[in-house]
Amino acid sequence: MIKYYKTDDKEQLLYKETWLDEKRKVAIVHYGKVGYKGKVEETPIETKNANDDFVHNFCKDCESNGYYQIDEDNHHWVVVQFPLKSELGNKRDLWLKDKVQEYLKDHLGWNGVGDVDGFDMGQKKLNIFCKVVDIEKAVSSIKTCFKDYRLDLNQTRIATKKVGEINYTLKFSHKKVDNFEL
Repeated sequence: MIKYYKTDDKEQLLYKETWLDEKRKVAIVHYGKVGYKGKVEETPIETKNANDDFVHNFCKDCESNGYYQIDEDNHHWVVVQFPLKSELGNKRDLWLKDKVQEYLKDHLGWNGVGDVDGFDMGQKKLNIFCKVVDIEKAVSSIKTCFKDYRLDLNQTRIATKKVGEINYTLKFSHKKVDNFEL
């Protein structure tokens, strides 16, 4: 997947990305405003060379229209945390880990916000890490995702940090929390 971004004249971050669906033999272009579900266009691709040409033209078109790629060092981190039922989690916690990652990956991706980058479990906590391009849009998208899929937002804590920061800052917790720890 190749992703590009640009800020429009209203100071809104836009995204444009493409990938190949090899099974269906189509190149998919997905674009829109970060934080909102975008539009999709599909182009039939018959050969590897045709896909290479499509990607080359996509990148050239993006760059000529003011889009740029955001390198990994300029992404931000969001961690979604749940309390576990036991030290390392039980069957329900393992199900939650898989479902939350699945739903977040889908939701963040289709809204141009970012992607899930892994998890850890231990000390009675499940942490799911996401790399995002906009912290505020990411927190809002995560809360919407949890409401849409009826995940337990009341147990969720969401914290963020910018590149280069050491500690996470709590952005959302249904219950009052004095500090946030991984």
